[in-house]
Amino acid sequence: MVWQALRDGIGRVAGAPALLAGVYLATLLLAAPLALALHGAIESHLGASAAADQVAEGVHWSWWEEFQAQAEGLERTFAPSIIGFAAPLANLSALADGNGPPAALLALVALYIAVWAFLIGGILDRLARCRRVTAAEFFSACGVHFFRFSRLAVVAGIAYWALFGLLHGWLFDDLYGAATRDVTVERTAFLIRIALYLLFAAVLLPVNMLFDYVKIRIVVEDRRSVIGALLAAGRFVRRRPGATLGLYLLTSLLFVLVLAVYAAVAPGASGGGGWVWLTLIVGQAYIAARLAVKLVFYAAQTAYFQSQLAHAGYVAAARPVWPDSPAAEAITASAPREAS
Repeated sequence: MVWQALRDGIGRVAGAPALLAGVYLATLLLAAPLALALHGAIESHLGASAAADQVAEGVHWSWWEEFQAQAEGLERTFAPSIIGFAAPLANLSALADGNGPPAALLALVALYIAVWAFLIGGILDRLARCRRVTAAEFFSACGVHFFRFSRLAVVAGIAYWALFGLLHGWLFDDLYGAATRDVTVERTAFLIRIALYLLFAAVLLPVNMLFDYVKIRIVVEDRRSVIGALLAAGRFVRRRPGATLGLYLLTSLLFVLVLAVYAAVAPGASGGGGWVWLTLIVGQAYIAARLAVKLVFYAAQTAYFQSQLAHAGYVAAARPVWPDSPAAEAITASAPREAS
């Protein structure tokens, strides 16, 4: 059943290329203003100097160090960690250590969360229906569920604050400090930290999975109560712990595969001209693949949920067409009949 749900989820995403294109475009549009602002700062700093030509030919480390020394706000995010595979590694490291985004990106992160709170209703509705929908139908579903997901974002924010602000701090500040106070072997301290990472992940991943099913129940069952959907999702996961967690971990392997491929093909920092364009294309392909995996997460979990509670027919009914639509029946019923 888990493998079938994953195959079904991949098929649903593959059958909705416009959905992936739309999500990628939304991500690109959100990042574009900050990218343009950073471009302006770099251009202003370089000006007509001799370093400008050297930077155009490849990475100029001495100029980069000079730029970082005077950088403020958004400019400080232009660091060597953005190159190639270093970028996802830096993001994963920040997540594992509970480090939030830079202050200069907080507004963008808040906007990104708000945009996803709007789009997720239409995304789940499209994936659950397994058929094409018009733009009007998609954005109608987005609008219907936006305020429900906004309330859910508040609940999820409190939960993740408790995880990263309280539990993470206790594990890696208090417990780790106490466990390694008398440790003299660096390898032992490293293994203790790895064990704490695994312990934290064992709590974080089920919570993340639970909120996925909350979103699915809100859309598929048209639930208005976020608390009711949260309790219902909890019952669903509690009764099927092996299958729901197995599906989550199996889908996570797709993300690991995307990371592995990107690590193998991501260009380095050398070269200019065409090499820069290759770096850009490969990086954007990685972003698109990562978004595709995110959609597969939702699609596979939606497929599994529908298969377990027989909701496939509830939301995936075929669109009424002539002569079977209600309008056609009404017209037929109101037409004058000839006397026999």
